[in-house]
Amino acid sequence: MYGISPFILIILPLLFQLVYGRKSIGESISLKFGTVSLISFILQVVLSITACCIASYNFTESLEGRPYRCGMGILGIIVLAFLLTIILLIVIIVQYFIKRSYEK
Repeated sequence: MYGISPFILIILPLLFQLVYGRKSIGESISLKFGTVSLISFILQVVLSITACCIASYNFTESLEGRPYRCGMGILGIIVLAFLLTIILLIVIIVQYFIKRSYEK
């Protein structure tokens, strides 16, 4: 029913950090870089949990009443969320060093 939405939810915080992190470095928005980074990290955690719940619901609905349920799809989403969390932290660190070089 929800299709690709778990994957979109997992990617959103990284896109938010890339767009708004760059804008906060250039000071074109009122949010500070630390605030944008904190929002991105919290969103990553919350939306990853939401994506797992949606994926679990999708897998349950696709079984149509059969008792057997394989959890490998949910495991894949958890691994993808973990990988994108690491990438998000790397992006935050790189943007922090870019911000620091602009301030000098």
